[in-house]
Amino acid sequence: MLYLGVSKDHDAQLDILKALTRKFKLHPDIDLPAIASQCPLTYTGADFYALCADTILHALSRKVSLLESERSKFTFYISVQIVGLLCWADHLNTLPKFQHHPISCQFYISEMVSETDLEVIICMEDFMDALNELTPSVNDEELAYYSGIQNRW
Repeated sequence: MLYLGVSKDHDAQLDILKALTRKFKLHPDIDLPAIASQCPLTYTGADFYALCADTILHALSRKVSLLESERSKFTFYISVQIVGLLCWADHLNTLPKFQHHPISCQFYISEMVSETDLEVIICMEDFMDALNELTPSVNDEELAYYSGIQNRW
C-alpha cells in the first residue's frame, strides 16, 4: 500500500490548487491563497480535484444561465419588433401569417454570440459555492488511522 498523506499546511494546499487550475481562466480577483486557507487540512488530492471540477461546473452553469437569459430577451425583442411592424402595416392582409418561434439555443450560440461571450471565467463565488458543498473524503478519525499506519513504517 502506498500512502501519500494529506497536505500538512495551507501552503501545500495552495500548490495543489495552482496546479489543478493552471488551465482555468481565472478572474483577476481570484484569491487562491484565501481559498486554500479555507480548505480543511483533511482534504486529499482527490478532494482538491473534486473541488476544482465542481468549481468549473458552477462557472459553466452560471454562463449557461446568463446566455439563456440573454437569448430569451433577444427573442422577446425580435417578437415585439415584428409584431409592432405588422401592426402599422397597411397591407396586413397581404403579409404571410407570422408565427412566433423562439430563437433556438443552437442558432443563438452559433450565429449571434461572440467567442468572448462564450468564455467561462472562474470567479470567487464559483470556488466558494463548490467549497461549501464539498464533503472531505477523509475525516479526522480516518486521517489519524492512516497516519498511524504511515508512522509504523
